[in-house]
Amino acid sequence: MDTTIKILEKVMDICAYRQKILASNIANADTPGYKAKDINFQEELKRAFENDTETYKVIEASTTMPNRDGNTVNIEVEMTKLAETMLMYNTATQLISTRIRMLKDAIKGGR
Repeated sequence: MDTTIKILEKVMDICAYRQKILASNIANADTPGYKAKDINFQEELKRAFENDTETYKVIEASTTMPNRDGNTVNIEVEMTKLAETMLMYNTATQLISTRIRMLKDAIKGGR
């Protein structure tokens, strides 16, 4: 498989996984004692290439001070992370589409 496509596929997989974690954080914004979770994107991407693994290490997200009920979810921070993740996913999608189009053009002889 094309190396570029493989890299972009892993980026999309990690983004999709991170999006699930962030959605869970938002869903639990009012749950007493809930600790916000996240993954370290760069470390997970590096680990995915070194070990060719599809399991990710979930960490407790660094955040501002917890609420009085012990909940550490900050909606504004989570929404920012979610937008950032969606932007990375969409960029990877556009790049993989461009790469596939280039391969199709090369197969057709540039026509």
